[in-house]
Amino acid sequence: MLNLLILGWVGTCETIQSVLETKKESQLSDTSIPQIQGAKEKRDRYELVGREFMIATDHPLASQAGVEVWKQGGNVVDVFTAASFAISVLRPQSTGLFGGGFAIVYLPKKGKWAYDFRERSPKKGTALFYLKQDGSPDSEKIVKGPYSVGVPGNVQGLIKIQKNHGKLPLSDIIAPAMRYAKNGFAVYADLASAITKVWPNMNPPMQKVFGIDNRPIREGELLVQDDLFFTLKRILENEEREWIDGETTKLVSKYYNDYDGFINEDDWKSYQVKQTEPLVNSVWGYQILTMPPPSSGVHLITLMKLVEEMGKSKSFPKGLVGEYIQITEAMRVAYRDRALLGGDPVFTEVPVGKLNSQTYIQDEMHEIEKKVVSGNWKEREKPSLPKDSYNTTHISVMDKEGNAVSSTQSINGIFGSVQMVEGTGLVLNNTMDDFSIAPGIPNLYGLVGSKANEIAPGKTPLSSMSPTILLENNGQTKLVIGAPGGSQIPTTIFNTLYHYLFQKRNLYESVSFPRVHHQYMPDILFLDPELKGYFPETDLPFYQVQYSRHRAKVFVVSKEGEKLIGVSDPKGEGVPLGF
Repeated sequence: MLNLLILGWVGTCETIQSVLETKKESQLSDTSIPQIQGAKEKRDRYELVGREFMIATDHPLASQAGVEVWKQGGNVVDVFTAASFAISVLRPQSTGLFGGGFAIVYLPKKGKWAYDFRERSPKKGTALFYLKQDGSPDSEKIVKGPYSVGVPGNVQGLIKIQKNHGKLPLSDIIAPAMRYAKNGFAVYADLASAITKVWPNMNPPMQKVFGIDNRPIREGELLVQDDLFFTLKRILENEEREWIDGETTKLVSKYYNDYDGFINEDDWKSYQVKQTEPLVNSVWGYQILTMPPPSSGVHLITLMKLVEEMGKSKSFPKGLVGEYIQITEAMRVAYRDRALLGGDPVFTEVPVGKLNSQTYIQDEMHEIEKKVVSGNWKEREKPSLPKDSYNTTHISVMDKEGNAVSSTQSINGIFGSVQMVEGTGLVLNNTMDDFSIAPGIPNLYGLVGSKANEIAPGKTPLSSMSPTILLENNGQTKLVIGAPGGSQIPTTIFNTLYHYLFQKRNLYESVSFPRVHHQYMPDILFLDPELKGYFPETDLPFYQVQYSRHRAKVFVVSKEGEKLIGVSDPKGEGVPLGF
């Protein structure tokens, strides 16, 4: 049943299989509802129903790491941190200890927290640093290589969250990750493809780890990461001190001696995890807890509120045409706001209250109404397409008491900067590309930014990552959700919630329903290929439509009565596990 589980994992395969065999038979889907290719046939793999706790991740062994610590008496925070360390080993193309992320923690009897452990610009990271002699932006310098790297926060963030809210010793939390690094695991298709794709650009230490006989490691072969194992061991021994003045940071600083000391000891010592309150609002009859800026949570709320408000209007066309116009125009507004106003609130004012206010939502809705009714659409131009990039990971966890964690983590692009520091096993991120190198200049994902997101020392770049938790009006946890996928993260979360909560489809169908995406710039309406027959392109003559596979993946856990339903996106390799 699970091809990816037959990987020679000593002591884990039977455990995963036994958990999956507890699944109840899936309800038959409505055959009239479109789903992404193969989703209906794979439902028993990607959906699980339990009652005690549930975790959804992007790799079976990461979910299994969560199961392991839960069985040892851990809570949802222990489960989340164990899965996070594990996924850093299992998906090095997407995330890693030299990355960063966001997390929303909700413990109903204790409180709610938002943690920002995203990468920050080093002290030498300035706007001028990324300009050529003629004053033009040096896009290559910021996209890949040693200067594309932000000061990482993953290790500091995970340790801080676990110390604040976990129960188990760190040794139990890191044990699965250490085992996967030392004993190895079989390379799966997505990892093999990513390695082959970036192999020519890898530096020698990186090729040594991800190669065999001077060629890229192949699907099914065993990937052992000895240096990463010893880095994990040092973290276990020294905890957060290892990321301040430990051997690991000294090796990284030594690496940067050849690159102008771009990241140095001062950067390690000055890094701080930011602990704040989640951004809270009411949407679609629920209370939403999401990440405040520099996350895109504020723009996700704008998007959801706009669609809700437009649903009350009688000015839009009826049926699917009207539905998709409303969704697309709401996305356009949300991403326009992101491009013009999004950034680090320490450095720039992000008017969160205004953007999520009912007055603003109504004003924007009326502007959309006028455009649709008048037919005053701008002439379409042939836009340039964003570069294709699969990256990032997400973990959703919930237990029967409603304790929950939603966390998105990343090294940005595929294998980040495509550089590894010898002796660490760490793939360096390329998160500096999430800054706006210059107004109107698109980044790796085709996103544009403004002065609000310009590069500055110590600054956190604007991020699409939007980990989210929804609560019932009585405070009980309803749903934990998030996604990797660059610029498509907010719209992916929206698509799933729209079909699940607004259209009342079941959770699995909502995750696998073909998606729609518009990010303001480029001015393209992206539709999953399965919508081609479902929604004729001729019905949307005012949009530049492109049918292409949506790259983001959803990981979600929802509470329905006494049941916990977990879904890992059927486009990925992960599975939900629980009891």
